[in-house]
Amino acid sequence: MLPLLALLLLAAPADTTRHPTVVVVRHAEKASETERDPTLSDAGRARAAALDSALADAHVVAILVTQYRRSVESAALVAARHHLTPIVISTDGGLPAHAAAMVSAARNFDGVVLIIGHSNTVTPIVAALGGPKLPDLCDKSYSQLFIVTPGPAAASLLRSRFGAADAPGAESCPAMSPR
Repeated sequence: MLPLLALLLLAAPADTTRHPTVVVVRHAEKASETERDPTLSDAGRARAAALDSALADAHVVAILVTQYRRSVESAALVAARHHLTPIVISTDGGLPAHAAAMVSAARNFDGVVLIIGHSNTVTPIVAALGGPKLPDLCDKSYSQLFIVTPGPAAASLLRSRFGAADAPGAESCPAMSPR
């Protein structure tokens, strides 16, 4: 398997127009399923460390997170490594507005931008960046990583995984309700 940095370089546009390469992931595993704003679990902290390792050589120039602790904590190690302060983009205003705000913020940068979203925001953000429309991530899905490079005509999308494998059932969730 190619190192993640090689995948990022392959995703770079062929033209000389500046476009950010955007890495979109879901926050890492949370410690509670009942709290409104839970912290990360031990598995989540391990996944955050795996994300940091995966992006160690990626020269991340910006990190966009939501206002929730699990999103901010998922970004902490990457932010520390790259000497960045994550930019909080609120989820207020609904899903389309949130996805548009994330994309608008990402387009302010040239280089690799990390976006940490949620199971119901990751794929709308990918679509808003010009990628394909994909179903929401399942509740048990934490390992997926999307690399989107907007281009002058169309965006390129690379899908990968990082950290530990997802729990069984993470790929199929037909009865998942919107959140």
